[in-house]
Amino acid sequence: MLPLLLQLPPVPVIPPELRPLSQELQRQGFKLRWEQPPKAGAYGLFESGSRTVWVHPVTFELGIGRQTLIHEAVHAAQSCPQGKLTPLGVPAPLTPLIEHEISAILWGNYHVKDRRLEQEAFSLQGQPDGANQLVKLLKQRCKPQAKK
Repeated sequence: MLPLLLQLPPVPVIPPELRPLSQELQRQGFKLRWEQPPKAGAYGLFESGSRTVWVHPVTFELGIGRQTLIHEAVHAAQSCPQGKLTPLGVPAPLTPLIEHEISAILWGNYHVKDRRLEQEAFSLQGQPDGANQLVKLLKQRCKPQAKK
C-alpha cells in the first residue's frame, strides 16, 4: 500500500487568495484536479464536457500556479450556463506590449474562433483582482450543479 501512496502527485498548498475561487468552482460543480493535464505539455486544461479543471502541481513550484488556475477558471466560467464556451464580456485592459505578446501566442496556437476566449483568459490571469472577479462571474453565470 505504501508504494502506491508514494506515486500520488502532491496536492499543492493553495494560496489563501485563491481559496475562494477554488471553493466557488467546486460549489458550481466543477472538479479540480491537481495533476498533470491529459494534454501533453499543458500546465492547465479545462474540459467542458466533464466540467474538469486540471492544474499541474509543478505550476506552483514554478510560480505560475495562480495564473494557471485563473486562466482555466476563466474557461470554466465561459462554459456557463450551457456548457459551450462563450465570452464573458469583461473588459480586457492590456498594455500594447502585453497585447502583442498575447497575440503572438494566440496566432500560432489557437483557432480564430477561440481567440476572444483566450484573450479573456490571458487578460484576467494577469489582473491583481482576477480571482475575485472570477468568483463574481461564476456566481452570475453558473448554476450550482447537483452532486453526483
